[in-house]
Amino acid sequence: MYRHCEDRERSPWHAGARLADAGVLLTAAGPVTSTRETDAVRELTWIVDPAAGTAVVEGIAGDELAALVGDLLPPAREVNCARPLSSLPLSSGSDIAGPTLRVARLYHGSVVDGPGRRSVLQLQGCPIRCRGCYVPETHDPAGGVSLSVEEVVRGFLDPVGEPRDGMTVTGGEAFSQPAGLAALIRQLKAHGLHVVVYSGYTLEVLARRPEPEVRETLHLIDLLVDGPFVSALAVGAGEWRGSRNQRLIPHPARILVEREGWIE
Repeated sequence: MYRHCEDRERSPWHAGARLADAGVLLTAAGPVTSTRETDAVRELTWIVDPAAGTAVVEGIAGDELAALVGDLLPPAREVNCARPLSSLPLSSGSDIAGPTLRVARLYHGSVVDGPGRRSVLQLQGCPIRCRGCYVPETHDPAGGVSLSVEEVVRGFLDPVGEPRDGMTVTGGEAFSQPAGLAALIRQLKAHGLHVVVYSGYTLEVLARRPEPEVRETLHLIDLLVDGPFVSALAVGAGEWRGSRNQRLIPHPARILVEREGWIE
């Protein structure tokens, strides 16, 4: 895995373990005066997840959150963008037909893996194995569970993940399974979904890959986040990225058409 998402220029996300009454999905922002006299008035974003019974708060440190609402919420913990609050149980069916994917986990309600609120698939297996990787358990290609693409799509579209703004595929290394990845993206786009893919490879490296499925995936996706995680560049990485070398590339195939003469 190539993301660590320690963005010290933005305040970290925190989550309460469980809420007695989660209510409805809420994305509300309001000014909160810091307990420190030297701090300016800041804006907090609260997202309450009725499915998971959790609250995610952006814009405040854990100790400050405890001081603000410690008598109302359970203890907070920091949320890394590579680590979900919770994931769905996965089990491989006895009869797997069609293209498959090796899956580490699938989870819903992420607000740190791309724009908006997203359902996220974390694929298993990574040949890059960046130092400082936050999810080293996804490196072993024999780990995880083998699922058909149809099963993955059903898990992605589970109503428990609604409302959602799109789907994100990460890893491990997503492009280590090019045939299954392309089959998945094809189906997600057929449903009209916004799709983000993370890769530890740069776009330039992916463009040289010989597999036609890699090219197809680059043509279909809405956003590529590329490049390995570099721990020395983690500070100030910015939204959705783990380190400053990583890039947010909308519609990556369009760039390759313009720059390298790809044929659409």
